[in-house]
Amino acid sequence: MILDGKVVIVTGGARGLGQAIAVAVAEAGARVAVLDVIDTAETLALLKDLGPGQHLGVHGDVTDFEGLRAAVQQVADACGAVHGLINNAGLYKGVHDMPFEEITEEQWDRMMAINVKGVWNVTRAVTPLMREQGYGKIVNVSSTTVLVGAAGMSHYVASKGAVFALTRSLSRELGPAGVRVNTVMPGLTMSQASMDNLGPALGAVEQMVNATTALGRPQQPADLPGTMIYLLSELSDAVTGQAIVVDGGQSHW
Repeated sequence: MILDGKVVIVTGGARGLGQAIAVAVAEAGARVAVLDVIDTAETLALLKDLGPGQHLGVHGDVTDFEGLRAAVQQVADACGAVHGLINNAGLYKGVHDMPFEEITEEQWDRMMAINVKGVWNVTRAVTPLMREQGYGKIVNVSSTTVLVGAAGMSHYVASKGAVFALTRSLSRELGPAGVRVNTVMPGLTMSQASMDNLGPALGAVEQMVNATTALGRPQQPADLPGTMIYLLSELSDAVTGQAIVVDGGQSHW
């Protein structure tokens, strides 16, 4: 129960990896606010056994700042504070094998609006509360594709590189206010979105991962939240502006 008494917002928590994160954070003792543009009922049903009535779902589009500000205020009114934020919401499903010359301007702009502007917007929405209480933890989700420069998804890689850079800058600005900002950089994680993206290449990619990771196995969604929970907890109060790779030892950062 390392997060007992904490209130944590998880964006994009209605499905997939975000759902796994929300459940793990709740299991660690936090009261979780699941913020998503789609219905959060499925995740809330999973959280119910971890503390009936303690968790909530709020509607929020990460590209809509005014809506986000209202959503964050809703969480603060219901819970009394916002101690942590996991900026997990992002565009990834369906992003693969797209030569950079063939990416349309609309696709590029949508990627940046969700993956970069979205992080900026939600962080802007929670920062006044964290400044006022003199404490807060923000965990942004980047990707090891930034380190390897994955081909066929340049707009995605660029967006996650921007998240990494934004984290460094925000840690400097918010540090004096007691707000810590860090990045988790997951490797290829066998979420449903990843498996859908890989399609027929899934088997070959799994073999490659088995051969190149130190752990010798593909990474699962359950492998990621532990690092995030550490970064949300008081154990990491002296950690800010950092990028932590979680990929089973495939990368050397």
